[in-house]
Amino acid sequence: MNEKKQLIDTIDIAIFNALANTHTSTIAKVVAVNATTIDVKPVINRAVDGLSLELTTFTKVPPLFMQGGSSYTAHPIAVGDYCLLILTERCFDRWYEGEDFRRPAEFRMHDYSDGIAIVGVNNRAGAITIPSVIQHTGDTNQDGNYTHQGDMTQTGNCTINGDLVVNGDITCTGRVTCANATIAGIDFASHVHGGVQAGADNSGGPS
Repeated sequence: MNEKKQLIDTIDIAIFNALANTHTSTIAKVVAVNATTIDVKPVINRAVDGLSLELTTFTKVPPLFMQGGSSYTAHPIAVGDYCLLILTERCFDRWYEGEDFRRPAEFRMHDYSDGIAIVGVNNRAGAITIPSVIQHTGDTNQDGNYTHQGDMTQTGNCTINGDLVVNGDITCTGRVTCANATIAGIDFASHVHGGVQAGADNSGGPS
């Protein structure tokens, strides 16, 4: 019976050690932002032989952005942001260098070297209140066409670099300042009125 228990204990220890080194995902903090990658440091220590050990910084980790075809949404990443560090099943070095359908360059599994970061998870102190509608905070840079259906409320100034086409009425409760305007084919920057004063051919240009 003792030998059977020893065998079970040995198997349990082997299973525990294997699971302890099977890395799936963990919480990390961004410590550096590069051009296309980030450096992150896990914030949950490992417990080894009764000791609490910090993990090292993982460098050049690809961040995950929402993308479809040539369209994508990329959010700025800052040092101090938290992320979910996902550790893939196999070495993805060859895929990252552009090679699909190849055997792994190394036979490591669930390794700290093969991480992808989803930035945006927060602890209780920094938790974002879940809104009832889509909420955007911060600056936005839009490249490409934009189509919107429904009402839109703008609080703050709006600057348009380019033409504005409005198919409908414009209602303005404030002052309109325009350097040049053409209405019904008439250029109001150079338009003059004639026959409004005796002895004068016209009223002169607008002032």
